[in-house]
Amino acid sequence: MDNYFLSLVFFASSMVASPGPANMILLVAGSQYGLRKSLPFVLGIITSKQFIIWPIGFGILTFFDHFPALVVFIKSVSCIYIVWLAWKLSNFKIANKSISLKVPSFFHGLPVHPTNPKAWAMVSVSFANYTDLSQPSFSITLMVALVFIIVQLVFHILWCYFGYQLKQRVQGTTSEIWLMRTLSMLMLASLIVLFL
Repeated sequence: MDNYFLSLVFFASSMVASPGPANMILLVAGSQYGLRKSLPFVLGIITSKQFIIWPIGFGILTFFDHFPALVVFIKSVSCIYIVWLAWKLSNFKIANKSISLKVPSFFHGLPVHPTNPKAWAMVSVSFANYTDLSQPSFSITLMVALVFIIVQLVFHILWCYFGYQLKQRVQGTTSEIWLMRTLSMLMLASLIVLFL
């Protein structure tokens, strides 16, 4: 179990730390509202991954095997959502302090991972490659859930803080435009997992 656990921690860390839809949303939230005001939103996003982990842990992938059209539909909706987010990000400008925007809540974070194909892929791979499937489903699922909670607490908070730091350094410069376009391209690159 120790080898599985360490491998899972390294895999989850590399996946959660890399650019993707959730991290780009957190970057934007950090740039707009700062880390402290964004924390409920961060916690909502962390919680939303559990909506994928527990069903997969208890066999939803077997259900999807019987309904391949449903998988195609979910992938299509997720892909459209990520393309829309990337487009919004590519045209995004960091707001001035004078602009009053509503801070996203815990509940705004809940749909983020269920609509994120990268999240589905990383959780599926976690169960398939980094757990001992001879163990009871509950203990395996609990281990995966706890690892992702801890890893997300670290890296999602870092992405949000990174957004806040970016605001201090690039707001209103030509670097801001290129940074947002680069980040949107990285988000689009995360769609590759749909075709693996």
